[in-house]
Amino acid sequence: MSAAAALYGAVCGMWNGPRLAAYVALKLPLVLGVTWALTLLLSWLGASLLGLPLRFAQVAVLILLGLAAGSLLLASLAPVAALFTLCAPHPDETARTAHNLLYLMHTAFVGGCGFAGTRILWRGMQRLPSSRATLAAVYGFWVLAYSLVGGEVAWLLRPFIGSIYYPVVFLRSDAFDGNVYEFIFTDIVPYLLRHLY
Repeated sequence: MSAAAALYGAVCGMWNGPRLAAYVALKLPLVLGVTWALTLLLSWLGASLLGLPLRFAQVAVLILLGLAAGSLLLASLAPVAALFTLCAPHPDETARTAHNLLYLMHTAFVGGCGFAGTRILWRGMQRLPSSRATLAAVYGFWVLAYSLVGGEVAWLLRPFIGSIYYPVVFLRSDAFDGNVYEFIFTDIVPYLLRHLY
């Protein structure tokens, strides 16, 4: 899981040079691991409250199964992401559209592969001795919790593709300002809608 995430992370950060590529190769596995750690107890408690009595270790393994599958899928998209990144203009203040499109592409790839990984999680859960309704409730709870926490952990460790306005650093001084959803819907999408149409 970590190696696959690091591979994609290196491709994700390479638009802004080798230093950011190395940072993101560390950051992406860190995002997955920290999010897993932060949601593990909540996932175990949620499963118990929703009627799926699993041991703590079982919850840990099931969630890691989904993460590993998603990471492998993400690594398989690394050549595609590299092609788009290499074809993008050099990162400077005139490349905001390229920055925003790369940001959305990587977000879609990570989100899509993460969702596909949860489908592997769902298949593993279906082997558990419980009703389909209980399994679906626990699955939905786990996916929602991981998505919300993962989005915010990724936001704290940003930038993954870099910024056209800020220098490359491992952790920005404004890491706790705003959130990922606010950034996408108040900055990236409005800018693209104004400049692409």
